[in-house]
Amino acid sequence: MRTQTERAAQTEGCTQEPQTRKGLYSPNQCIFFAAVVLLVLIPFLGRRLDHPLQSIKAPALKNIYSALTAPVVSVTESSPAAAVIPFLRNSFIQMAGLEKRSEWDTFFYRQARYDGDVEAFYAMTGEHGTAESLGGFSDNLNTGGSLPLELFGQVSQAALRNVALPVTHSARLPLRMFFFGDSQMRSIAAGMTRALGSDTSIVIEELSVPSSGFLRSDYYNWPQKLEDVFSAQKDGTRFDAAVLFLGMNDYQDMWTTGGIILTAGTPEWEEVYRKMVKAHLDIVLQSVPRVYWLGLPAVRRTDYNDKMAYLDTVHRSIAEEYSAQKLVKVSLKHFVSQYGNGYVGAIQPEGTAWVSFMQSDGIHYTIEGGEYLMKKFIAQLHQDYLFDAHD
Repeated sequence: MRTQTERAAQTEGCTQEPQTRKGLYSPNQCIFFAAVVLLVLIPFLGRRLDHPLQSIKAPALKNIYSALTAPVVSVTESSPAAAVIPFLRNSFIQMAGLEKRSEWDTFFYRQARYDGDVEAFYAMTGEHGTAESLGGFSDNLNTGGSLPLELFGQVSQAALRNVALPVTHSARLPLRMFFFGDSQMRSIAAGMTRALGSDTSIVIEELSVPSSGFLRSDYYNWPQKLEDVFSAQKDGTRFDAAVLFLGMNDYQDMWTTGGIILTAGTPEWEEVYRKMVKAHLDIVLQSVPRVYWLGLPAVRRTDYNDKMAYLDTVHRSIAEEYSAQKLVKVSLKHFVSQYGNGYVGAIQPEGTAWVSFMQSDGIHYTIEGGEYLMKKFIAQLHQDYLFDAHD
């Protein structure tokens, strides 16, 4: 039988008020605060909302995330607020004195050489296949359509180098090639390494930056990076040729210095785009005797494929302005023309079973696809260069 003291203590405990959280927030308050912060940030993010797609491996979750964010992205991507983050980023780079130090980018971008399988690395745009269309591109159309100085990086306009004299390449004197481009170059370079196998008469070095392109030097400044790469070359290890793949992320609007948007695909936009592309080509051709410019692929999504076909036509037109000995336009579509003129999702290399040619996103090549293409490309190299038959 309980004592009177115990009953009194129980009664007192029942009448005590619940203890309040001192200095702590409830779970609901934390969720509410996070939602408010996200709503405030969304107008400034634009296409950056698509960036998490690259780390989502499950296709179902990727599709769900894409479906949820697509309406928001479509509204915010053209908003002037979306230009704030690129502006602040560029301001910080200039204040820190990093605009002329291109080696800093290795901290932000995943770069490596591949001698085997590589993990599929999706562009920041994931299933959409287009780069973020944020404001920040600056081009003064009122001064004869000249490009901004920061694009050129004070590149000299020296005459292009002549094609190197013929030499016989071998394991002792390999053909040195520099592969560079966007995320698509990952599978291409990896496929090249696999296709070469034990053949050491061709040596490649690769640099690929997802979501980069001929446009948006504020995101990744290829002209400055290329100058840095080529200026670091030393006699005996200079590149004999470069292999270029850019353009998958280029169909996007541009902003002029006057705040006018140039809509992708319009004559005004194409005029500026051509100058941007040629600025990149001129930089490379000043440092290497020959550039192989890989063409854009056919992709699965019809509207995106139409954009790529348009850009590929523009690229071919630009290439015709250069010497065919210095700039070689390579059609990757032609390498798989036996499978049709449209999208090719799978191939059957000679003597093997069918393999995936494109990744599940219908945009990027698989490593097997890259290997198949590069075997065709290597055959072309053996027509363009002399190789020791004993190697």
